Amino acid sequence: MVDGWRVDPAGVQNVLTAVSDRTITMSTALGGSEDGSVQGVDTIVQDAATAAQSQVIGEAIAGFFEHRKETLTGIQNRVRASLLGASGATQAVIDGDDEMAATTQANAVSAASNGNFSAFDGAPGAN
Repeated sequence: MVDGWRVDPAGVQNVLTAVSDRTITMSTALGGSEDGSVQGVDTIVQDAATAAQSQVIGEAIAGFFEHRKETLTGIQNRVRASLLGASGATQAVIDGDDEMAATTQANAVSAASNGNFSAFDGAPGAN
């Protein structure tokens, strides 16, 4: 094990669960709920643009959120990658596999940047 690493698995699990719960709230707000009971930001923006009763204002509202969509997706990717990376690296440390921990951390950095989570296929919470 790398000198200086001290991992409290229960503490890590508590933090990951809390972050995951808040991530679900954020994802629902941005994309809507799977059952359709909560509208996503796209629907809300369309409704606001229509309610403005002005083509210029409607286009401005839609344009603002369209411009921010990539940023919001990037935030979601970074949060998801952080959760998967922390979980995988913690398990690797517990298992005493420092190389696997380092690889998992590197995969998380990559997934946060490019949105490709294939390195985490099969990991808890990956799908």
